[in-house]
Amino acid sequence: MKDIKPGDKLVSINGHEINDLLDYQFHSADEKLEIVVEKPDGKHVSFSHDVYENGPLELEFEPDPIKRCKNKCIFCFIHQLPKGLRKSLYVKDEDYRLSFTHGNYITLTNLSEEDFERIVEMRLSPLYISVHTTDEELRKYMLGKSNIPPLFPQIKRLVEAEIQLHAQIVVCPGINDGFHLTKTVADLASFYPGLKSVAIVPVGLTEHRERLPELDPVTPENAREIMDQCDGMQKTYLRELGTRFLFPADEYVLLTDRPIPPKRYYEDFPQIENGVGMVRKLTSSRKCPRMRLKRKLKATIATGILAAPIIEQVFAKKLRDVGNFEYRIVPIENRLMGKSVTVSGLLGGRDFYRDLMASGDLGDMLFLPPNCLNDEGQFLDDWTPSELEKKLKLPVVAGCYSVYNTFMPIFRRLI
Repeated sequence: MKDIKPGDKLVSINGHEINDLLDYQFHSADEKLEIVVEKPDGKHVSFSHDVYENGPLELEFEPDPIKRCKNKCIFCFIHQLPKGLRKSLYVKDEDYRLSFTHGNYITLTNLSEEDFERIVEMRLSPLYISVHTTDEELRKYMLGKSNIPPLFPQIKRLVEAEIQLHAQIVVCPGINDGFHLTKTVADLASFYPGLKSVAIVPVGLTEHRERLPELDPVTPENAREIMDQCDGMQKTYLRELGTRFLFPADEYVLLTDRPIPPKRYYEDFPQIENGVGMVRKLTSSRKCPRMRLKRKLKATIATGILAAPIIEQVFAKKLRDVGNFEYRIVPIENRLMGKSVTVSGLLGGRDFYRDLMASGDLGDMLFLPPNCLNDEGQFLDDWTPSELEKKLKLPVVAGCYSVYNTFMPIFRRLI
């Protein structure tokens, strides 16, 4: 737009002050806009814009400052990160705007009255909240902060304003499991259907916990206890609410060697971005049709140690009718975070490089799990697939949660 130049500051639209991207998106939705910008010399310039005649504004902005988290959670993953990762990973956000736009979880501990009013006015729904426990004293201990507002009035206010919520409970063995977990879920269920779902997530512990509270890791025995507890609660809520309401993370399922629950178990997959139902999505994906490639293709499929056995089973079924194609699964050990971290989403580029170099013939190409890269295509340690390609000297492909969609674009070029 010719009236707005790089370096200008957007002051207001139709009389509404513009403080961030949400203000801009909300107030630029009208057809006729009266816009005020501030030039670098401090001068204010006003002009009109007709969206119907000229199209949307389509302005680009500098990133908004992130509202930072001031809690000191006993299990905070950021506090136990090693050095040398992407800089953005060390940012502790507690920003309701990112909860709405990206599904980030917030604890509701820093919302002002103005924030609440804005959430309601702009209909910022759904929001994602970290609860962990509804026992206020235990919650203060887990969040590492004593002067936090009570949880229930905040949830009640949002639900009554028809803001939908999804919650997560990070379970620390011996702290907020057992009775506390049952009570927390029951308390949250009292807000259904405004509070739509709860994810039960295991605490993640790295080997970089110097000077941090001692916490017990999740064991297969503990995972079985959690799964049994979730089974009982789900039956109750399915009968009383018509929904299972709470959903344990895939890590619990894999640790117990249980069969992967059927697709209907996850209902509409409300917590899939939180690691709940990703494995089922993969197992339910379309298989590759019967075909024979014109030339032999050998591939390596890398994944985390925890998922490797189920990946082996799934791919054997989905790829069995493709002739002239060979592959092998290579589990990657996490030395970046520590051997106790076994999920693929926390592997760094260096982890892949080290284990793959030691694994022998990698074939013609390498496939990566989709959750080991961010939206910009970076590993946790700032490596990129292109760097891995150069070092391994073969093509690297980032997969998705569909075997068919991952492999068929390549197969079509070879049939």
